[in-house]
Amino acid sequence: MKLDWKLLVAFEAVARHGSFSRAAEELNVQQPAMSRRVSALEAVLGVRLLHRSRPSLSLSAEGDILYRAISGSLIQVQAACDQIARRAEKNVVVVNTTIGFASCFLMKRLHAFRDAHPNITIELVSRDQSDTYHEAGADVIIMFDSPANLPGIRQELIFAEQMIAVCAPGYLPKPAVGRADLLGRRLLHLTKGIHADDWAKFLEGTGLEIPIPGSAERFTSFIIYLQAVLNGEGIALGWEHLLEEHLANGTLVRATPHVVRSERGYFACLTKRAEQNGPASRFLEWVGTLVIAERTG
Repeated sequence: MKLDWKLLVAFEAVARHGSFSRAAEELNVQQPAMSRRVSALEAVLGVRLLHRSRPSLSLSAEGDILYRAISGSLIQVQAACDQIARRAEKNVVVVNTTIGFASCFLMKRLHAFRDAHPNITIELVSRDQSDTYHEAGADVIIMFDSPANLPGIRQELIFAEQMIAVCAPGYLPKPAVGRADLLGRRLLHLTKGIHADDWAKFLEGTGLEIPIPGSAERFTSFIIYLQAVLNGEGIALGWEHLLEEHLANGTLVRATPHVVRSERGYFACLTKRAEQNGPASRFLEWVGTLVIAERTG
C-alpha cells in the first residue's frame, strides 16, 4: 500500500487540533480541502479515522493508532529538518573527531576559539570504537593517520606522533631504563585500525618478543583503554600531547624515557562541502596552530 504523504499530514493536523478549520488554517488550505484529504485517506485504508460530531471531532480506535504513529514520526522529521537547517548556516562548523582527541586535547582548548569567534558555533560529532567517519556530514575531520591517507581538500597538522609508554604511579617498582625492562610486564593493546601494531613500532629494534594479548589486554575504545592504565592494569602506549594533563598531575608516569616519532599524527582536514565555509577554514587554521602557539607562548 502506497500512502500519500499529503493525506497523512492533513490527518495529523486535524487529529491534533480536533478541528478541520484550525488544521486548514495551519496548513494554509481551505477547510473543504482538509475534509477531502482525510476522507481520501479513510478510503485508502478502508476504515473510519474520525468521528465527525459537533462541536469537535474525535478519533476512532483506528484513527488513534494512526495518530500515535504519525505524530511521533512528524516530530522526528521536524527535528531532523531543523538540524539540517542549523548545519546549513554559514556560522556552524561540524567537526568530526574521536572521543579520545576531543576529551583529552580539544575540549579544554575549545573555549579559546569560542571566545575569539563568538558568532561561530562548533558542533562536535564524536566517534570512538570505529575509525570510520562520514565526510559528507562534516566540515572538518580530525583524525590520526599518515599524511598520504588524509581526506579532504586541505589539511593542517595539529601534532606529529610522539609515542610514549605510560603506566599508573607505582605500577613499576622503578622507571624502566630501557625497553627490555618492560619484558614480563602486562602490556595493554589498543587493537583498532591503525593502532593495531603500535607495540611492534615502539619496540622495533629491541629484539623483544611481544606477547600475544589476551582478552583482558585488548581494547577497541581509547577511553576504556585509558581508564585501564589509569587503574593500574598495565602499561599502555599513548601520545604526549593527548596525555600531557595526566603526566603533569601525576595520574600517569612514563614507563620508559623512550619516545617514538613518526610521520603519523593528528590532522585537521577540511572537507569538500566546507570549501566555501569561511568559519570552517578559520577553525582549521586555529586548531593547526595550537601546539606551536603553546610552545612559543
